[in-house]
Amino acid sequence: MNPSAWISQHAHTLTPGSVIDIAAGSGRHAFLFADLGFQVTAVDINPEVAAMYSDTSIAFENLDLEGSQWPLCGQQFDVVLVSNYLYRPHLPALIQLVAPEGHLLYETFGLGNERYGKPSNPNFLLKQHELASALGSQFLILDERFEAVTDPTPAVRAGIFARPLK
Repeated sequence: MNPSAWISQHAHTLTPGSVIDIAAGSGRHAFLFADLGFQVTAVDINPEVAAMYSDTSIAFENLDLEGSQWPLCGQQFDVVLVSNYLYRPHLPALIQLVAPEGHLLYETFGLGNERYGKPSNPNFLLKQHELASALGSQFLILDERFEAVTDPTPAVRAGIFARPLK
């Protein structure tokens, strides 16, 4: 599967640094950022995807991001990347991963996607402006999307590209 066009567009505007790819899966975005010269940490609950990262420059961490304890406390990254993942209880902790000069690049499915298929559970669908509200006044929103798309498949996509205010 190819990287998201929206994520790729924003990735190319960033200065290489450290990236954490949350719920990275097979690494379509982790590999994009590695190819752009970033130091990438890919995190996923599935230990079977670890093999995809062996013999690469990408560090893989097999972590459960939905447990009672957030496993990444105290860490910060220049880019926090999330694609097709939403777990609201740890959203504030995830936002804390963004370094003071860093960026949050988050894209997933939005409410209304149930018309097109899965995910259809509202627990996994962002509401319009939900991420902007979660960021509050501490971040500058550089781009925000909430729209029905047809490429690569029909879906409602929601996303935010933001950086902390200085």
